[in-house]
Amino acid sequence: MISYKQKKSAIITVLLSIFFCIFYHNSSYSQNEPALKLVDRLEQLKDVYNVDFTYNHTLLAPVVLPPNFKCDNLIHCINAIKEIAPVKFVENGTYSFMIIPIRQNVTFTVVDSETEEFVSNVTIRINSGEERFLYPIKSTYTIKNLFPLDSVHIHSAFYNTIHMKAMDLNELKSPLRLQHAMIHLNEVQITDYLTRGVNAKISDNTFQINMESLGLLAGETDGDVFNVVKNIPGVHTPSGKPGSLNFRGNTFDQSLIEIDDIPIYHNGHFFGAIAPYNPTTVSEIEIQRNTLSAKWGGRVGGLIHMTTKNKVPDSTSYTVQANTVYAGATVEVPLVKDKLALYVAGRSNYPGVNSPKLRAFSNLNFQGSRLESVANDVNSDYFKVGFYDINSKLIYDINENHKATISYINIQNRLSAVLEDSDDKDNRDFRDLYLDNWGMTIKWEGTFSDRLSAQARVSTSSLYIDNKSEGFSADVRSSFEKYSNTINDTRFISEVQLQLNENTTLETGYTLTDYNLRFDQRNDENSVDSRRDQNALTHSTFISYNKNWNDKVTTNLGMHADYFEPNKRFYADPRLSVNISLSDALYLKTSAGRSHQFIQKKLRDDFDDFNDQSQFWYLPDATTSVLEGYQAMIGALYNRSGWLFDVELYSRNTKNVTVQTNTSTLEEGKLKSKGADLFIKKRWNNFESLFSYSLSEVDTEFDTDLPIFFDQRHILHVTGLWHLDPFNLAVTWGYFSGMPVVVPDFDEDSNTSQNSLDIAYTERFPSMHQFDVSATYGFTNTKKSWKGIVGLSIVNLFDQDNIVNIFQNEPPVDEPYRKTIGFAPNLQFSIHF
Repeated sequence: MISYKQKKSAIITVLLSIFFCIFYHNSSYSQNEPALKLVDRLEQLKDVYNVDFTYNHTLLAPVVLPPNFKCDNLIHCINAIKEIAPVKFVENGTYSFMIIPIRQNVTFTVVDSETEEFVSNVTIRINSGEERFLYPIKSTYTIKNLFPLDSVHIHSAFYNTIHMKAMDLNELKSPLRLQHAMIHLNEVQITDYLTRGVNAKISDNTFQINMESLGLLAGETDGDVFNVVKNIPGVHTPSGKPGSLNFRGNTFDQSLIEIDDIPIYHNGHFFGAIAPYNPTTVSEIEIQRNTLSAKWGGRVGGLIHMTTKNKVPDSTSYTVQANTVYAGATVEVPLVKDKLALYVAGRSNYPGVNSPKLRAFSNLNFQGSRLESVANDVNSDYFKVGFYDINSKLIYDINENHKATISYINIQNRLSAVLEDSDDKDNRDFRDLYLDNWGMTIKWEGTFSDRLSAQARVSTSSLYIDNKSEGFSADVRSSFEKYSNTINDTRFISEVQLQLNENTTLETGYTLTDYNLRFDQRNDENSVDSRRDQNALTHSTFISYNKNWNDKVTTNLGMHADYFEPNKRFYADPRLSVNISLSDALYLKTSAGRSHQFIQKKLRDDFDDFNDQSQFWYLPDATTSVLEGYQAMIGALYNRSGWLFDVELYSRNTKNVTVQTNTSTLEEGKLKSKGADLFIKKRWNNFESLFSYSLSEVDTEFDTDLPIFFDQRHILHVTGLWHLDPFNLAVTWGYFSGMPVVVPDFDEDSNTSQNSLDIAYTERFPSMHQFDVSATYGFTNTKKSWKGIVGLSIVNLFDQDNIVNIFQNEPPVDEPYRKTIGFAPNLQFSIHF
């Protein structure tokens, strides 16, 4: 029997146990209470105190308050949050606060973990933003305006990427040590070759340009594609027009230019002054100046292959750009999250505006022509030019292995001018030039396994050029002349890539090309009214075998074959490139191959004039042959400790080149070039110096061997780049040897004779030189919701008078010399939000 005391003791024990359990449960609950996010606490304060907070939700979402966070009133809560989180509160009206993150600059150094040498080439990415280059000052890197919880991704070529929080990076007391990464030779790229965003790929000797991270180049700040390409050693523009690109002696029409697989058959806006490709939509550019890879055909020169943006963005964004010549806007819209997106971009010159750079281009284009007298008054009532381009792209991510895209481009150029006879106002000439180019590509690409991928696409490109001149005496038409050319190029392309093993890749493909050309010519004075139509189907196939031998040697062996239906002939072109790694810093390279070109232009004896009918294209027929080109190159590249040396020796020979000797006679011959390109670069912290030198000889072989009219034996560029974030500066001094003196042959009925020209030069014109400069300043708002850039560029700062050659088509007696561009300043502004 239990006594009263025992019952009392048991009851007290049970009560104490229950009390202890309740206390322990509450205490445990308090200790295990989940931490509250700052953004959730702010929403609670909004409801309780009827207050409004403005802040960046994405940025503050990772900030977590401690479990025991408590506060009694609004002011107490704000002060408590400021002690815990790196933010400050700014009153933005009654019961309204703007929450601004507290950012700071973080400095650090980066060294090689094995050699302890300073690493001078680093790229960074903040959170999921764009990758950008970071330049050191006195061997120290600085990242400005970092939020402590930002994720920082630090990378350098040939090293593993480091990922860490900004607060951890800021607390480092020793250098950041980069570990060497396992990179196969066929993946090696020399980053930041000319400027940031311009990379050289070792395995196939190509240049890969990332337009989204492109750095500054002297003479331009707009990212003009042609101005970027002409800075590649071995590529230059002897006439001074950015669009008249010359790849190691091959003329502009002998190089393949594509944007999203749409072939382009003209040299750009305003007769080659401005590239017609919007730099805000072009994402990647591949440039080949040597033997083309086996997959590329139809040209005997170089390659410019542009690709527009190809990703579905996370959110809608806008870019507005403007300079003294044109303005444009770009919109990127995700239509379906992670699935479907639309890019639309457009640019246009300013109607009625005559800016200094446009005037410089006008004088460059129309010198030596009847429009020279009004070139300074471009966009006046009697002389107008206009151009615009539109890009759009629809991107559909079908799933993680398949993608479909539709790309579209339209390029238009117009010119109209009225010329009056100074002696008789009733006599007037009307000039009208029009260019309309549109193209579209529908593309599918898919990955079936880690080893097998394929793609198929249909592209079409349509170009119409119309050149018309009318003369009137009073109201009666006294003359009429018209030339027009229509090119329709439609292609079906299929490609398959097979990874045989880790070191071996096999690639093959087939292309069907349908050419349709029309040329119309009318000249009432000479009673000429003719039309020529040409059509051709070309079947092309290729196979390429790429092998990596123990990361010491890479070989690309391929064959490109064409069957040209009009002449029922088969052409097989072998291609080979071999690259050898002697060490992590030294590479040897070589390539050789043959190619054929079908659609072509006749070889000129002068630079393209805006009103010359010989600018038009044609297909080989009974009177003309298919172009046949041979190329060979050998060189070496060294890259170590901020030094870069790159040298290439090359030889080119193009057969079956056609020249028009008179109105009824064609003559076939050869275009031959040989030379060497040397490029040296050195980086000192935030300063880079570049030295580029090209030695070449370009000859024609018809009856005799003679230098071609654009032969420049020596081309030298010395460049300095200063990276003083957010300010950047680039200057380039160029030296060019004079081109051959070619005195024109005049027709018997010409008003000008050779004896009437006073030519003070004999074999070659004087050497030329030019000084270009560019500067940019980048800026953003405190929330980093938008960013902008303002830039100033000046071409030919000292207005050097550089003679190119003698006009070949009835040159003016008092001024028979063609010259390069004069002083051309330009102010540029862009903003992205």
